[in-house]
Amino acid sequence: MQDPPVGDSSERVPRRPGDRWTRRRSALGLGLVLLIGTLAWVSTVRLGGGPTAPAASVGPAGAAVTGPAIGQLAPDFVSADGQKPLLVDVDGNPIRLADFAGKPLWIVFWATWCTPCQEEAADIRAAYHGHEGDLVVLAIDVQEPAAAARAFAQARELDYPIGLDSTAAVKTLYGDWGLPAHFFVGADGVIRDRYLGQLTADLMEQHLKAILPPG
Repeated sequence: MQDPPVGDSSERVPRRPGDRWTRRRSALGLGLVLLIGTLAWVSTVRLGGGPTAPAASVGPAGAAVTGPAIGQLAPDFVSADGQKPLLVDVDGNPIRLADFAGKPLWIVFWATWCTPCQEEAADIRAAYHGHEGDLVVLAIDVQEPAAAARAFAQARELDYPIGLDSTAAVKTLYGDWGLPAHFFVGADGVIRDRYLGQLTADLMEQHLKAILPPG
């Protein structure tokens, strides 16, 4: 009797019908574990920068790029053609980004119904007074009447500027995130840091380092 040729099926261990499905299921399980792990990691990464945030972004022609990202010039509160004001104060007066030129600016998007906004309001006020003279806070209320924003500010003795974004157009310019959303703009008008969500007093101080002078 001759030896079977190399590779002859008579020498192979027979495969059970379920082996291929078992291997596929194992591969799918490993892929799912890796995907879940990646998503879990991403969900814990803060969407923001820090004191070492990059310099202003520039376009192909060397002009600074405007946008809501760190390193971009903060968008002004006007329509695309620059003609229509998109933000007013509680008395109806237009607010422009140029009103705060040359000063570190902390922009907060909020609403009176937003529980995290309510909880962080006192800490924002304390941080503002702790850096009085070096910092400007602009709290932009989104899609609420002036009376509601004014009552909220008076009840909490918020004495920094309150803006009304009645159509959420300004919020859209800054990325249309959830509330609250914080943008830290340097004296040069460049976004140096941002944070999406509620800030504690300690986190506020950490983020303010990105725009305040050292010391």
